Amino acid sequence: MTAAAVARLVAVEAIRDLAHRYTHLVDEGRLEAVAELFSRAVYGQCDGHGTPVGSVRDSDPAGVLGACRSFIRMHGTPPRPRTKHVVTNLRVDIADDHRTATSLSYFTVLQQTDTLALQPILAGRYFDAFAVIDGEWTFTQRLTCVDLTGDLSEHATRAL
Repeated sequence: MTAAAVARLVAVEAIRDLAHRYTHLVDEGRLEAVAELFSRAVYGQCDGHGTPVGSVRDSDPAGVLGACRSFIRMHGTPPRPRTKHVVTNLRVDIADDHRTATSLSYFTVLQQTDTLALQPILAGRYFDAFAVIDGEWTFTQRLTCVDLTGDLSEHATRAL
């Protein structure tokens, strides 16, 4: 295996870990850590082609935190959204310099609460970009395209 192939594999694994770190943080209700994860990123919603729509935050952790808090309904003590975010079909494209990358993935959000049976409530795609900053892979973009919605009554505090 060539050095370039090894560098690509290392980058892909680091990016996959970063993409999955988000799912754990949001499902644990650690919204401040979610905001920090996107502190150097363009963050918001997009259309079906990955083009930003509506309010997009650029390197604004306070804005990301506010967006999360204004949308995600918490349940119980400690407060958690009672969700499981599942990321699949993650395709990663590493730039030739091995310092930037993009990815496209599917997500499905499952939820169960005291009044909602276990079910999928959201499905869509993440259009992500990454860069090596201070020696670590970091999000530089997270645009979310919601393709399918279910019962959001126990998850969302406002409309999408």
